[in-house]
Amino acid sequence: MKALTQALTMTVFLASVFQASVSHAILLKTATTSKTYEEAKLVNSVVLVNDDKTEVEMKKVSHGLRRKNVFGLLTVNVYVMQVLAASPEKLIKDEQKFLDSVQTAGPVQLHLTFLRDLPGDKISASFKEGLEANGIKTDDKSIGLELGTVMKELNNIKEFKKGQSFAITFTWSGDNATVYLTDPNARIISVTGPKAFANNLLSIWFGKPADSKLEDLKKSLVL
Repeated sequence: MKALTQALTMTVFLASVFQASVSHAILLKTATTSKTYEEAKLVNSVVLVNDDKTEVEMKKVSHGLRRKNVFGLLTVNVYVMQVLAASPEKLIKDEQKFLDSVQTAGPVQLHLTFLRDLPGDKISASFKEGLEANGIKTDDKSIGLELGTVMKELNNIKEFKKGQSFAITFTWSGDNATVYLTDPNARIISVTGPKAFANNLLSIWFGKPADSKLEDLKKSLVL
């Protein structure tokens, strides 16, 4: 059977999401396959179940390896990232145009599987490097409530263990965007703000790369 050969493993994440004074239930159903890349198990699809019970399936688009130079001497593997989108055909496979096309392909998820143990504050610091490379200030007074919340949540994670995953799911509605952060313990936190906030977060990977290894990842994901 096809289902057996793909060896799909279903995991269900449920969280209570508080937006303004209203509580919403968000359900994410993730199907993985037996296929691996750099020892990371790849995701086949993710289904977003909204509070009104409507479902949107995000399908696999691409994957790539995030590597980083350490002390200018050693290059280490950090994580495997996958891109999943509800409408992959709407993504423009061009390094300069991909970022602007992400919203039209949404909802979209970035799924990270870590290849080494790393503290959350290290990941937060690397995200800030990506934001700074795109002209977005990350000091406490300038970063803004939404991006500041994302960085705080990363800092609150004591350590990402090798093999654990962290997902960032983007949805858009009118002039606003909501980002759902799924931590290694399947806890989901939502952050809602102007859609420019989501675009700024996405620019870490699809805007101006902070370093040459991030540029390599971008090419793997976009082209």
